[in-house]
Amino acid sequence: MFKKSINKNEDNVVDDGDVVINLRESSLNEFTQVNLPSDENEEELKKVADVVEEEAVEDDGEEYFGPENEAEIEESLNEIYQDDDGKMVDVKKFKVLKKRGFFFWFFVSIFVGGVFGSAGYYAYDKFIVNQGLNATAIDFTIETKSEVTVGEEFFYTINYGNPSNTINLKNVVVSVIFPDNFVFIDSFPVASDNNVRWDIGDVKTGANGKIKIKGIMIGEEGKSGIVTAKMDYVPENFSSEFKKETMAMTQIKDIGMNIDVDYSSNVLVDEENDLTIRFSARDNNFINNFRISQEVNKNMEIIETKKSSTNDELAKYSTIRPGVWQVDEVVPQEKIIPIKFKFIKKDIGEETVILNFEKLVGESRYVKFFSKEMKFSVIKSDLNLTTIINGKKDDQGVNFGDALNYSLVYKNGGETEMKDVVLMAVLDGDFLDWTTLSDEAKGKVRGNMIIWTKAEIPELASIAPDKDGTIDFSIKLMDLDVEKLTADKTYAITSYAQFAVGEQAGNADANKKSENKSNVIVNKINSNLKLTEQVRYFNSDNVPVGSGPNPPKVGQETSYKVYWNLSNSLHELGDVKVTVKLPDYVTYANKANFNVGSLDYNEATREVTWTISRLPELAMESNAEFSISIKPTEDDRNRIMILLAGSTITANDNETKSSLTQTTKAETTKLEDDDIAGGDGIVE
Repeated sequence: MFKKSINKNEDNVVDDGDVVINLRESSLNEFTQVNLPSDENEEELKKVADVVEEEAVEDDGEEYFGPENEAEIEESLNEIYQDDDGKMVDVKKFKVLKKRGFFFWFFVSIFVGGVFGSAGYYAYDKFIVNQGLNATAIDFTIETKSEVTVGEEFFYTINYGNPSNTINLKNVVVSVIFPDNFVFIDSFPVASDNNVRWDIGDVKTGANGKIKIKGIMIGEEGKSGIVTAKMDYVPENFSSEFKKETMAMTQIKDIGMNIDVDYSSNVLVDEENDLTIRFSARDNNFINNFRISQEVNKNMEIIETKKSSTNDELAKYSTIRPGVWQVDEVVPQEKIIPIKFKFIKKDIGEETVILNFEKLVGESRYVKFFSKEMKFSVIKSDLNLTTIINGKKDDQGVNFGDALNYSLVYKNGGETEMKDVVLMAVLDGDFLDWTTLSDEAKGKVRGNMIIWTKAEIPELASIAPDKDGTIDFSIKLMDLDVEKLTADKTYAITSYAQFAVGEQAGNADANKKSENKSNVIVNKINSNLKLTEQVRYFNSDNVPVGSGPNPPKVGQETSYKVYWNLSNSLHELGDVKVTVKLPDYVTYANKANFNVGSLDYNEATREVTWTISRLPELAMESNAEFSISIKPTEDDRNRIMILLAGSTITANDNETKSSLTQTTKAETTKLEDDDIAGGDGIVE
C-alpha cells in the first residue's frame, strides 16, 4: 500500500506540490487541473501516474489511496484526458497558445471603458442630476375646474416646487397666458405685472408654493378656454436660464339662463311684425345684467314702441339705440322684451337677422355668451295676407284636444283695385279633427284646404287700395289616443293662407308662388305628459300601506300613502316639477320613495316637491310616493276631509319650446282611487 499525504486549501483544492486536484467539482472529486510536466521531465509524469494508481484510505487525518477506489479514479481520469471525440489525449504533447496582441488588449480596454462609462453616467443621472440638477425635475402644475357656468367664479391654482435636495432655484418667475374669454378678478399673491406675471424669487431645496387666481369665464355654451403658465428659473451654480410650461382647459357647460325668441318666419315687405325676446334665470345663474345687440341688416328697421307699465312679464330694460337694448335684471320668472320691426324692401328672398347676448367685461368690452339667428322669408305682394292662430303670428306649441282659432287678415297694399280675389287656408296635419270646423263664412273644404270666393264673401269681388278684411274660423285637434301615437305620424300642424286673383284662381302654378302666400305658422303638438295622483290606504296589491282607523275617527291618527305617476312619450322634457301644498291639519309623515329625480318637503311652506331635471321621451315609468297622516278634531266629526287640494305639474317641452302645466283634482278621505278602503270617508 502506497501512502501519500495530501493537503486541502480553503477552496477544497488538494495540492501535494506536484499534483492539484479540485475535490469540489470532481466525482471524488475529479481532477480539474494538472500541472503538466515538460517533455524533458518524464520523472514528474511517472510520479503523477504512481499516485493515482494507489488506493486512497483515511487514517488519522491523512488520506490513503487503496485498490477499492481504483476503478472510480480511473474513470475520472479518463474523463479528464479525453478529447471531444472520446479519444485519449497524449499529455506529452500540448500546444502553447499564442500570446494576445496589442489590438486585442486595445479593444478590450475600449469595451471595459464603455461599461464603466455607462455605469458612471447612470450613477450621475440617478444620484446627481435627478437629485438636483435636472431642469425638468421641477414640479409645476395647474389645478382648476373642468366645467363652469358663465359668470361663475372659480380659481386657477398654479403649484410650483423644487424637489431637489441639493440645488436651490434662483430668479423664479411665473407668467400666465389666460384664455380670451377669461375675466381676471383677483390673485394671491398679487401679480407683479399687469396680472400676468409673478416674481417668486428664490425657491429653496424641497420648498414649494402656489398662486391662486380668481376669475370668471364669459362665452357661449360648449366653448373652452386653455390657460398656459410658464416658469423661468436659474438653478444655483448654473449660468443658463431654464423654462418649464404647463396648461389646463376649462369648458363652459351652461350659460345659466333660458333664452328664446318668438317670431314669424314669413313677413311682408313694409308690414310691421312682432318679435318677442324671452329670458329667465336658471338655478345656477350668475348673470345679473347683459346687453342685446342686433347685427346690422340694412333692409330691417326697428320700430320702438312705448312699454306698457301694466305688463308684469315686461323686463327691466332700456334702449341704448335702435337695435341695442340693456337688460338690468335677470330673475327666475320669465321676462319679455317686445320688439316691432319691418323690412323696408326686398333684395333677396330670405333675410338673416342675428341677436347677440353680451356681458360687459371691464369698462367697455362686451363678450358674447349667446346668439340667436333667425331666418325671414320676405314676401312682396299687392295683397298683404297674414295668418294669426290663437292671437299669434309665430310658431307655438299646442296640446291634444286644443282649439286652433284662426284669423286671416288681408289688405290691398297696391295702388289699383283687386277683383275676384280667392282666399285659401291650408291646414296640414295628421291630428286635425275636421268634424269640429267652425266657419261662419262657410268656406268650401277641399282636402286640407278651405276656400273662400266672392260667393261666400261678397267683399272679395272687389278690394280697393288700402281696403282690408278678416276671415275667422276654428278647428280642434283630436283628443289624445295613445294607440294612434305612431312613428309615421306628423306631430305638428302647418298653416298658411294663399290668394289668387281673377284667372289665376284656377292656375296651380300661380298658387305655388311664395308672393301670394301669407306667413307660415307651425304648431307643434306638445308632449303627452300626464300626472296621475292617488291617495290610498291599500296599495294595488291589496297590501295595507296606511294605518289607523278608516274611515278616520276623532282623536285618532290615520295615515295614507300618496302615489304620483308620470307618463310621457313624444318629446324630451326639462325642468319637470310636481308640487302640492298640504292643508294645515295634514302631517307629512315622510317614508318617501322615488325612482328618478328628488323629492323634498319644505316645512315652512308645507309644500312637497318632486323635481326631475330631464325626462326623456322614452323614459321608463316615473314614480314617487310619500306618506301623510291626519288626526281629526271634534270640529271634523261627520265631515269629509280634504287630504290634498290638488297637485300641479309643470315642465318645459324641449321640442316645442312650450311650458306644460297640469293640475289634478282634490283628494279626500273618500279615497276614490282605493277600491278596498274607499267609502263615504266621513269622520266618525
